[in-house]
Amino acid sequence: MTKNIVIKIEPFRINITPLGFHKYAHDYYTAAEQWTNKIKDTSYSPVPYFLYCRAIELGLKAYLLGKRKKIKYVHDLTTILRDARLNSLDHLFKTTEQEENEILIANNIYNKKGFEYFFVLNHVTKLKDLPKLNVLRKYSEKLLREIEELVKNTDVD
Repeated sequence: MTKNIVIKIEPFRINITPLGFHKYAHDYYTAAEQWTNKIKDTSYSPVPYFLYCRAIELGLKAYLLGKRKKIKYVHDLTTILRDARLNSLDHLFKTTEQEENEILIANNIYNKKGFEYFFVLNHVTKLKDLPKLNVLRKYSEKLLREIEELVKNTDVD
């Protein structure tokens, strides 16, 4: 006779601290910096765009968690930036119009996983409408630097 074995796993909750999000954001930023400093290839590669975009995404989520706001599991940079700005990000530091525009351009690709997967057309056209990588780099650096004290000093419920 065969017995049915049932394993029940109760629902659980994991609190990921703002500091954890900040650390991962910083790791993506560091990887982007190392990649761009070592790779001198002039052809298109999505790697640094993806890494800086992910650093921005996680940095903004760290900020929102630091403000005790719930975050949605989305990879939409413009939505997350809007939420952060609605929660006083501009009091901590200003996002310039150019930065916002470049994040919007990046998001049009990032949100559709265009920097994660191989699309032949991207390599053929070299994505004429790419965001300015240097703007994404500087913004991610500024964001992570300016939110560091906030995330270090946030208690988690």
